[in-house]
Amino acid sequence: MTDWLINLDHSITLGLNGMHTPFWNEVMLFLSAKTVWIPLYAAIAILFFVPRWYGKKSQAFISGSRIPLWLTGLIGVVAVLLCFGLTEQITNIVKDLAARPRPGHEPLLEGLLQLPEGKGGRYGFFSAHAANTFGLAILTALIFRRKWYSVFIVLWAAAVSFSRIYLAKHFTTDVLCGAVAGILIGLAVYYLYKYILSLISRKYTRTDDLHS
Repeated sequence: MTDWLINLDHSITLGLNGMHTPFWNEVMLFLSAKTVWIPLYAAIAILFFVPRWYGKKSQAFISGSRIPLWLTGLIGVVAVLLCFGLTEQITNIVKDLAARPRPGHEPLLEGLLQLPEGKGGRYGFFSAHAANTFGLAILTALIFRRKWYSVFIVLWAAAVSFSRIYLAKHFTTDVLCGAVAGILIGLAVYYLYKYILSLISRKYTRTDDLHS
């Protein structure tokens, strides 16, 4: 990364981190906390088993007449778990390879940052929060095909990702690259999900034809 880009990244991160107030500290800490989003994840898992939830352009809706609902839902849940697993593992690998210090561990920024959540681990490129949330957002938006849900889940991912810059746990480029990685992984898992549904749908169609 060239010096001018590093300096720009530092300046943007310092500017966003400098927006601190007690109120926004609490908001950003809430957004960054992983456990508070467990009810959201549980709700998404349940929605995979609700047939009317899928939009008419959803692959699950298109294949739904041929595949049992429990199987469609199970495949969706497994797809989300796979997406989470991939984003988490790839993030950890890249962090070790890039070895880029988090803002709190950057000597050039010593004493210039507000750290409500502490410094965190040593390396921060790229953001696992951004990769995980954008991976989930893109994958589930493509599966469900509900416009308002898509808008909500992408804005949620953006808000969680922004909180990581505000809290100085990541530089801006850490978050942007994490978001891009999450989107690409979410797309890849979605096309795998779509392919598997298509294969199973054809299997059930052949079985029905044999019994008709």
